[in-house]
Amino acid sequence: MENKLLSVDGRLELLNEVTKEGLLSLSTTEIRGNDYHVFDKAPANLREYYQLGFMHGDWTHIVYEGERFQFKETMEKSNQLANALVNDFGIKKGDKVAFSMRNYPEWMFTYIATTSIGAIAVPLNSWWKGDELEYGLVNSEAKLFIADEERLDRVQDILPNLPRIAVRSSNPDHSQINFDQIIKDSSIDLKTEIEIFPEDEASIMYTSGSTGHPKGVVLTHRGIIFAPFYWITITTMGKLAEIETEKDSEEDSENNYQTATLLSVPLFHVTGCHAIFLLSIAVGRKTVMMYKWDPEKALDLIEAEKISAFTGVPTMSSEIVEAQRKNPRNIDTLKDLLGGGSARPPEQVRKQKEYLPKTNPGIGYGMTETNALGANNAGEVYVLKPESTGYALPLLMDLKIIDDDGNDLSTNVSGEVCIKSASTFKGYWKNQEATDQALTSDGWVKTGDIGYLDDQGFLYINDRKKDLVIRGGENISCIEVESMICEHPSVLEASVFGVPDDRLGEILATYICIREDSNLSEEEISSFLAEKIANFKIPTHYRFQKDKLPRIASGKIAKIDMRKEAVELLKSNGSIK
Repeated sequence: MENKLLSVDGRLELLNEVTKEGLLSLSTTEIRGNDYHVFDKAPANLREYYQLGFMHGDWTHIVYEGERFQFKETMEKSNQLANALVNDFGIKKGDKVAFSMRNYPEWMFTYIATTSIGAIAVPLNSWWKGDELEYGLVNSEAKLFIADEERLDRVQDILPNLPRIAVRSSNPDHSQINFDQIIKDSSIDLKTEIEIFPEDEASIMYTSGSTGHPKGVVLTHRGIIFAPFYWITITTMGKLAEIETEKDSEEDSENNYQTATLLSVPLFHVTGCHAIFLLSIAVGRKTVMMYKWDPEKALDLIEAEKISAFTGVPTMSSEIVEAQRKNPRNIDTLKDLLGGGSARPPEQVRKQKEYLPKTNPGIGYGMTETNALGANNAGEVYVLKPESTGYALPLLMDLKIIDDDGNDLSTNVSGEVCIKSASTFKGYWKNQEATDQALTSDGWVKTGDIGYLDDQGFLYINDRKKDLVIRGGENISCIEVESMICEHPSVLEASVFGVPDDRLGEILATYICIREDSNLSEEEISSFLAEKIANFKIPTHYRFQKDKLPRIASGKIAKIDMRKEAVELLKSNGSIK
């Protein structure tokens, strides 16, 4: 029997089954002039959503180094901070509270506290330097800055009148503004009576643009809450589809341990904030926080804490597979090994199923502007369609492809990907021009990604709109070439981009990260690619390295920076003018 998730009709049948009653039941409502399907029983705001955490009161919520917090302790500390924000700092509904720190438990406490009192959470990129942090604080009109010692040091001479709270700081100058000192006399019960509506603004999350100032994405309470409910729905549908196709096994039934996830991506990104932190509150999942990414340390934690799910950028999933292959641990509890944030080469999916056959591969496609939602592909369906980033759930999420003039395109025709759902952002903070360019009046978000939909609604991403390489009039998908390169057994990851060429306009260049024991050459990889793709798609310039490729704040490969470096190198040696 074919898995119902493979067809549009099958997905609609499964959706109707899991949403016909109870917490996931649906209704329609008007949001900013357009009608959407929403979860009828979903909490009206994040303050109500957090109450789901008290349902798991004594269960472990956060593990960080040697520290452990139960769900009720998380909620109590967050309430203490929320009361202090109101009483000691005068924070009111609609005020912006900015924060920047490593992935500490206090990040979560701050987010919960801020949004519980109707204030707007502004999580700033913790990799930003002083000037960048200043931009975020000024642009967001922050009334308070909560940060760890490293981030406070970066802004010590900036905005002297902006109040601060210090997190885990050893600087004696911070003793009076220390987080624990601030909250110690506050009640563990939330005292606010502020009314919060579904469409009230809850957060401003800055996009990790590679050039220019990042844009502040304004997210609402309803839009944020829609995301975890959507993932719970798609997971429930997946389990139902497995049962119906008789893929459910005894070992996947009830376990005697709490489900757990490993947090290895930044919380200031929607993957970390929404798919890991917020989702875990609703489902009672233990969240194990990593101080710094290390695949060997990750495997140690997966074994020790009985981690059942991992979500990171695709490279992280690949590194876990590689590290486990070299130094096996007992990681039988790990069921979901997922990637998101960038394309995942199909070869990674095949290797995962080969080396970790008990884990389900998966990928998610979305953006900050859609609260991380768009398309999902996982498990058996992903193995069958590893080139696709997945499908959207009918009724709850719409996808379409448009041409440069905004006209809808038919199936299997590439164009710009557009997304529409109740999770759509409200706009860019203080940037109406950018909002009008990205968000249509009828609620569609233009993603800037190029892709197509097949006849069963599976989405295939070819490239970024601005990233497409046109070589002598031929369009080349960088993702396609990267996927082919990654199929070589000596390759760990690759990034492909265009560089100027007098004759052809653009030609391809690539940075390739190879295994420690490899001596891969240009001739070898070119011959390998010649067996797989047309000659015009084979890169002209190569650079091999054994260090990981550089990345921007979201964890995506820093393709723009590498292209700039490559152009300068090629100019200096006379390869291009």
